[in-house]
This record gives sequence, structure tokens and C-alpha cells, in this order.
Amino acid sequence: MLGIVLLAIGLVGLVLTLLSLIGFEFAQVDVHVGDSGAGLLSVVTPFLTGFGLLAGGLLTFGHTSTLIALAAGIATGVVLSGVALLILGYLVDSEEELPSFDLIGSTVRIVEPVSDGRLGTAEVSTPLGTRQITVRSTEQLPHNARAVVLEKADGREVFIVSPITFGDHPEGN
Repeated sequence: MLGIVLLAIGLVGLVLTLLSLIGFEFAQVDVHVGDSGAGLLSVVTPFLTGFGLLAGGLLTFGHTSTLIALAAGIATGVVLSGVALLILGYLVDSEEELPSFDLIGSTVRIVEPVSDGRLGTAEVSTPLGTRQITVRSTEQLPHNARAVVLEKADGREVFIVSPITFGDHPEGN
């Protein structure tokens, strides 16, 4: 019976790990590392996955003694959590190394429509690839409209844009 319980714990950990990879956040219960979005659940779920699946599998299918199965599960969980911490540490450190680009004057394509008083989303090309930014405008801009970034609003990550036609501004930065 303990083996089945541990397998269930491992499967829950596996599901949470997979959901965290696609950006799912569970019930606002997470302790984030800086403002990277990586949190305590990102480290605990690999532990639960490795511990539960290995210990439960050994108890259920391998007929291993309880102490050996639990010790192997704990060791596997600790190793997987350590790997998760190393990867998260590397990702958090490498995030600061990415250059920032001045987007003022860049041409954007509206992804989510913008109207006066309503924020929208736009796509802008940078040397590192396309990224999405939050934009606002005093004019209505429909999906796929072209606009130019005029300024950054209030020190936030919101950019003020103005509509353009293809002849007004060259494509790209």
C-alpha cells in the first residue's frame, strides 16, 4: 500500500513539474527566486517526482525493503532537486546577461487590439528575435496594424505607440 501512495505522490510531482514547464502556477503558493518566476515549487516538484516514483516503484514492483526503497527515493529526490537548483541558478544568472534594447522608434505589429484607455500587446523585432510588449495608444489599433514606439510610459514596461502606414516608417528597427 505504501508503494501505491508513493507512486501517487510521484505522479502528482510529475504533473506539477510538467505544468510548471508550460507556465502553470498552482494556487498562488510559490516562493520566487528574485523576479525570475522560478520558485519553490520548481525545486520541490522534481524531489517529489523522483522520490515518489523511485521509492514507490521499488516497493510495488521490486519487492524491495521499505528502508532501502525510501533511502533510494530520498537520494533520487535530492539529486533531482539539486539539478533543478543548478539549472534555475544558471537561468537566473544568465537572464541578467541579456542585453536590453531601446525600442523607441521601432516598428511593431499589433497582436492584441489597442484602444484609448485599454492596453494591448504588440510584437517587435530585436537582434535576439521577436518579443511581445505591452502597448497603449490614444487611437484605436486593430489586430495586425502597424505602429511605431514613441516612448516608454511612466517607467513601467508599457510603451506608447502611434499608428503608421507602410510608407511612413521602414520595416524593423
